Order: sequence, then C-alpha cells, then structure tokens
Amino acid sequence: MPQVSLTRAELYELVWAAPLKRVAAQFGIAGARLAQICDAHHVRRPDQGHWTRLELGKAVRVHPLLAPPAGVSETVSIPSKPPTASKKETAPPRSAAVAPKLQVAERLVRPHPLVAEWIATREQQVRKKDKVYDTRLKRLVMPMPLTPADRRRLRLADAIFKAVEKQGVQVKKGDRRELLMVRAGEQLTFQLRYRLKRGQRQPTADELRWRGADAQWVYELYETDALVFEIKTWLPRGTRTEWEDSKRATLEQQLDDIVAGIMAAFPALEQLRREREEERRRSEIAARERRERENTRRLDAARFRRLLELASAWREAELARAFLAALRERLPPGSPPVAGIETTDWLAWAERKVDEHDRLGSDPGSILESIAEVTLWTYPGE
Repeated sequence: MPQVSLTRAELYELVWAAPLKRVAAQFGIAGARLAQICDAHHVRRPDQGHWTRLELGKAVRVHPLLAPPAGVSETVSIPSKPPTASKKETAPPRSAAVAPKLQVAERLVRPHPLVAEWIATREQQVRKKDKVYDTRLKRLVMPMPLTPADRRRLRLADAIFKAVEKQGVQVKKGDRRELLMVRAGEQLTFQLRYRLKRGQRQPTADELRWRGADAQWVYELYETDALVFEIKTWLPRGTRTEWEDSKRATLEQQLDDIVAGIMAAFPALEQLRREREEERRRSEIAARERRERENTRRLDAARFRRLLELASAWREAELARAFLAALRERLPPGSPPVAGIETTDWLAWAERKVDEHDRLGSDPGSILESIAEVTLWTYPGE
C-alpha cells in the first residue's frame, strides 16, 4: 500500500482543521486507524464532541503540539489508498437509464498540461516546507502532499479538460491566473473546488498575543469533502452553471452533464454577446440622433441670433438716418470745418456708415447669406 509522508506539525494541522473521520477519508483509511497513528506519534487530537461544541458556539479546549518523546520520529507515514464510496454514494440516480459515457481515469498517466503543472507546483511547495496563502480559505496554510481526495479532484479536472478539448475548446490560465475555457472567441471562467464551510475554534497562544486577550473565537473557512464544478462567467437565466457531489450522484456520475453544460454555455455566450452588441449599436444610434437634434437646435438658435442682430442693425440704421436728418436741419449754412473736415463731408461719411450698417437697405440679398453662414461655432459657449 502506498504511503504519504507528513511531519507531526502537518498532521496536527490536519486533525485540528476538520473531523478525524473526514481527514482519514482523504487518505482512504478509517478514522480509528488515523487516531492510532496520531497517538503513536504523540499528536494530540480534539476531544470527543469538539466539533459539535464548535457548531453550537460553545467553548472547546485546544491541545498544543508538544515536542515528541525520545525515539518518536518527526516524520509520520500514513498508508494511503483511493477512498471507497459507499453503495449509497455510488448508486446512480433512479432516473438514470445508462452509465455515463465519459469516464474518469483511475490513474493520471498522461495528465493534461494544466493538471501536470498543478502537481509539480504542489510537490515543489511541499519540498520547500513554507506556508502559502490560500486565497479561498483566506489564510496561510502548510502545503501537504497530495491526498487521495486531491488526486480525485485532479483526475476529474483531467477528464473534463480532455473531454472539452476534443470538442474544440482550449483550456488555459488567464493573465490573472484564472482558469479559462475558450472557443471561437468566446471564453468562460470556471472552478473545480471543494465546498467550503465556516467554523470556529479557540485561538492559540500565538494568536492571542496579536489578537488580544479578549478574543474568544477564531472564525475560519474549512474545505468539506464535496467537490463543486462551477462556471463563474455570468450566463443567461436558465443556463446551468454549477454541479456538485450529492447523495444522488457524484461528479464522476455527472461528467456527461458537466461537459454538455460547458458546451451549451458557449452558444449562450455568443447569443449574449450579439444581444449586447445590438444593444450597444442601438445605444450609439440613439446617442447620435440626440447629438443631431441638439446640434440642429443650437444651429437654429445661432441663426435666429444672427437674424436678431441684423434686425437690430436695421433699427439702429433707421434711428441714425432720422438723427442725421434732424442734424442737417439744425446745422446753420456755412458752418465752419470740424477737425479740418467740412460739415458736408462729415454728413456724407455718416450716411455711408449708416448704409453699411443697414444691409436691408444696401444689400438685402446678403441678409439671408449672412444667416446661412452661421455655424455651431459662430457663437462659442452657446
């Protein structure tokens, strides 16, 4: 039987993170066998009823990991075998008429490149023995050797990736290391993860030093045994985006549905893209029509302003002509020159300027031309 090697600290972290039976299931052994291994290596386990008390919000006792007695190794070897599911778990749904067409390999002989990369990364992290930040659990964790549960997840991912790539889908990592499936220009993000559960525990002595003596509980997320395949990209309502282990069927038994769901997502994405493009096109047309209406309004206002200016000039010219007529009557004959210019020359200059100011009298056709020359930029700020 293959062996998984852990340090006492790694085993301690495992048995205090989840119930012993669940941890043992990851190695494919019974909880009683794992308890014997813990006792043999002097790794303290949670007291009986520990996890029930946590769920009820009651205080629990956390036993620290003490130095081992002489002759007890820091390395723990745990026998590992693939977990065997119960008949209740492995039985297909009653409505299922045939077995799944797609199968998950029992061993990863030639894993998909992404799966191979994950395995290599985990092995490298285990060798370094440095804690890494888990973005889903939101805390530092010690990398552990691949357990049977981990290998099951990798085999599932390998089967899904290869199945969709046979149908023209490319599986890759994005710029932000998110997982992508791409086909014909459409792409979706996805996850194959464990279902999380929120739990609480008493803080350790180290945590009390920086959290404060008043801190009674530490709340953390823990991974359950249930695997979930989830399409993260938003899809139209009615499109299935999540599959998970259940009492009715494991993900292995839902493999056909998962792949079919992925392939159905791409036409939905394409239709959604077309609808958004059509909506954007209509929005651009509506915006252009609004701009055109506004420009027409502004141009009409500017032309009317020019019309009022010309009308005002005409009234001013009429007033000026009446004024010049009155001035001519009141000037005595033989008036002396003003600034060296004869009075008749001054009056002739004034009449000429009035005629220039009054286009209606001097050049009526230019009035409409002047209005037509007005543009949106003739009167800035309006």
